[in-house]
Amino acid sequence: MLPTCKQVAEQLSEEIDQPLTGFKKFKLKLHLLMCVYCRRYGEQLNISSKTIDLLAAKNKPNEELREKLLSHFRECHQHPEPRSDSNSDSDKSNPS
Repeated sequence: MLPTCKQVAEQLSEEIDQPLTGFKKFKLKLHLLMCVYCRRYGEQLNISSKTIDLLAAKNKPNEELREKLLSHFRECHQHPEPRSDSNSDSDKSNPS
């Protein structure tokens, strides 16, 4: 069974620090192929993480600040609920 969008969001966040392996990574990638919302979230998370890393290299903020920023981003950019009027294939992977 594929992970839910909520589980994918958690796995994407975890993958920044610790890469997934094996079947768990396979199921994550399969979900991402079918769900445009999770792909967008993953892209946004990667861009934010890289931006934070670049700023850290330049300005050397402490690790606590970095974690607070990542945590805030995750809270503010939770996966949106699919629209009821949408009939796209990506909605089929997220049962209501």
